Amino acid sequence: MAKTIITLLVTMLALSASAQHAVGDWNIHTSFVGNKIGTVAESDQWVYYLAGTDLFRLDKDSEENEALSRINDLSDMVISQIHYNSDKDYLVIIYTNSNIDIIKSNGSVVNMPEIKDAVLTSSKAINDVTFAPGLIYVATDFGYVSIDDSKFVVKESHLYNKPLTSVAQVGDMLLLSSKDNFYSGRADEYHEMLSSFDVQDFKANCRIKPIDENTFFCAEDTTYRVTMTIDADGQASFNPHRLIDAKVTVIQKTVDGYLLMVPNKRCFKTDDHGHNLSILEEAGNEMCSAHPDGDGTIWAAGLNGLHKAGSESYYKPNALSFANPYWVTYNKQSDLLYVSSTTAGINTYDGIKWSDVTPEGAPRSGLFWIEFMPDDPSTYFISTWQYGLLKVVDNQIALTYNSSNSPMVNQQTTNYVVMHPITSIDRKGNLWLIQTYKKNDPPIEHTVMVLPADKTKLNQVTASDWITPTIDVGRSTDEQQARFLSTKNSNYDIKIYTDGNQMTPLYMWNSNGEIQSTKPLSFDSFSDQDGEIVSWTNIKCLTEDLNGNVWMGSTEGICVFNPALAFKEGSTFYVTRPKIPRNDGTGYADRLMDGIQVNCVAVDGANRKWIGTNTSGLFLVSPNGDQIIRKFNTTNSPLASNTINQVCCNPNSNSVYVTTPAGLYEYFSDSSPAESTYDNIYAYPNPVRPDYLGDVTIVGLMENSLVKIADASGNVIRQLKSTGGMTTWDCCDQYGNAVKSGVYFVLCSRANGSGEAVVSKIAVIR
Repeated sequence: MAKTIITLLVTMLALSASAQHAVGDWNIHTSFVGNKIGTVAESDQWVYYLAGTDLFRLDKDSEENEALSRINDLSDMVISQIHYNSDKDYLVIIYTNSNIDIIKSNGSVVNMPEIKDAVLTSSKAINDVTFAPGLIYVATDFGYVSIDDSKFVVKESHLYNKPLTSVAQVGDMLLLSSKDNFYSGRADEYHEMLSSFDVQDFKANCRIKPIDENTFFCAEDTTYRVTMTIDADGQASFNPHRLIDAKVTVIQKTVDGYLLMVPNKRCFKTDDHGHNLSILEEAGNEMCSAHPDGDGTIWAAGLNGLHKAGSESYYKPNALSFANPYWVTYNKQSDLLYVSSTTAGINTYDGIKWSDVTPEGAPRSGLFWIEFMPDDPSTYFISTWQYGLLKVVDNQIALTYNSSNSPMVNQQTTNYVVMHPITSIDRKGNLWLIQTYKKNDPPIEHTVMVLPADKTKLNQVTASDWITPTIDVGRSTDEQQARFLSTKNSNYDIKIYTDGNQMTPLYMWNSNGEIQSTKPLSFDSFSDQDGEIVSWTNIKCLTEDLNGNVWMGSTEGICVFNPALAFKEGSTFYVTRPKIPRNDGTGYADRLMDGIQVNCVAVDGANRKWIGTNTSGLFLVSPNGDQIIRKFNTTNSPLASNTINQVCCNPNSNSVYVTTPAGLYEYFSDSSPAESTYDNIYAYPNPVRPDYLGDVTIVGLMENSLVKIADASGNVIRQLKSTGGMTTWDCCDQYGNAVKSGVYFVLCSRANGSGEAVVSKIAVIR
């Protein structure tokens, strides 16, 4: 028997699938924006490059190109600056919240949160970093901090209550610049107050970068090479030489001089003493770097990624192609996540690779919502601010719907024409469009218009192909706030619409599967299950769950309703505000999200709700909202912001995608869509190796499955229940004891006990 088990273990090791994310894991999807390169810094082993607020690193030996984030090495998110000390081979990372990380030469990370955590009433923003022998000088909005770089501890902290642009040690002098003044003083003296420095008649508001003991660069709107002279009385004077009539943002020492970089313009070089300025032609308009102890290779980063200057071989990160992802939706048929932003384009993600699929000719701004064709995974519609509605087929614009071929009306603003369509596709494939507007001239005669399903497939249409039912839903002024939902999970074909503006109504109409004129129901408020009034300032989201109930999030919280009851004769229509029992013996309960702005709601395979809030992070709640299962925020997860813009559940897996002002995140939940059979069950990781400390995930289950884990003798050691189509096992028996090495059988059956079968095996190696 032992020989059989060993043979099976070896076979399973050879056939094991590629590594998968465990339940509870996070993934941070960074953005590489090539026209927003901040700094390139070549270290001994790596080349770091900052694009926007995301940091990437190329290993020069292995050529591995990776994103650095809170998931792997870093302690925080949203980076504002990086600075490399070539003498000591470490990188200083500055975050927008004033946190500091230092990546040492061996790759280990030291976190220095002292400035971030300081209790101050003034701003703690970090403005610049310079290096001196044994020291790091950090210029801030309150003064400056010096750090001992042998131990990476704060040596001195100087609170001057005055923002300093830069602090640097040049020879024996400590130089400071502020918006209004330039200061100098002895570096070996302790300057308790700013008044202990001499105020110099010299350039204010410049970033100081030392060259040698008596020269430095001064970078303001114009960049200078400055010679410092100290007289017999110890007084400093400064003689500037103009180098560039532009603001240099990065200055680095290299093999034979200095590199001076002006973003999106040119990279310049000088000799060892900062003289003889020339353009580094091979770097083009990219940001560049070269190690002072290297072979002279220039590394440059720009639109196409990172490369050796002069080479056409690029290292481009697998990342979003734009910053600030906002809208997320999933195409179940093509198994692709679609991400768009009102200031960028469209990206897709297949679970491994990001692709920029912005159609040629599409605007790079003003894209805000995608609707997929129900029976054609290659076709979708996307609304725009100025250009109407785009029909995209195979990532190409096949047709543009505007005032020339639809009832939409051009609305002229000061600078451009707008149409502002918001769309919803119903269960029959009819495309419903509501045109928002900016003003009444010219008037919009038909706010609601419909393109029948058969006409959506045409390559050309005219305005007469559209149907314009008389349905009065008011007048909206901001399509980004509007929400439009066609129900699909009940027996009723109901449309629900709100323009999202302040104190405006919610409209509902039942089209009975037809396109016809009707008077919609209009609600300025609701009554809840307790007879209390539910009102709102702004409605932020409308989401239908798997049972046909609609979850409405607003600035005041959340409520749930069955829209069919609003149209069912004899029924009393009311909404439910879910309550969470306190379980403290009082019998009291608290309303779910009471008084909290809810920005979005998504539904997973187990009909649980993922609720994104404006200031309180992300919540996972039970199907009916009477239990908070998980809560994620900046303190207990990689999320760098508690503002959740959008949430999207992958209908084919357990991935949950979350957009925030700080970027896009992916969480691997404990629920996936249920299957109709047990034919596709598998477990991972499998085999379970000795160094693995997490749970085994079993996926491909049917709804409400009873899962039994049995040993090789057939003894059931553990019973589990599926959440949607998956469950997890901690490799322990029912008493919490870790199981021994061996092969364990997974037996599954429906909740009623029918259809039990051995459907998978899990090998455990201790």
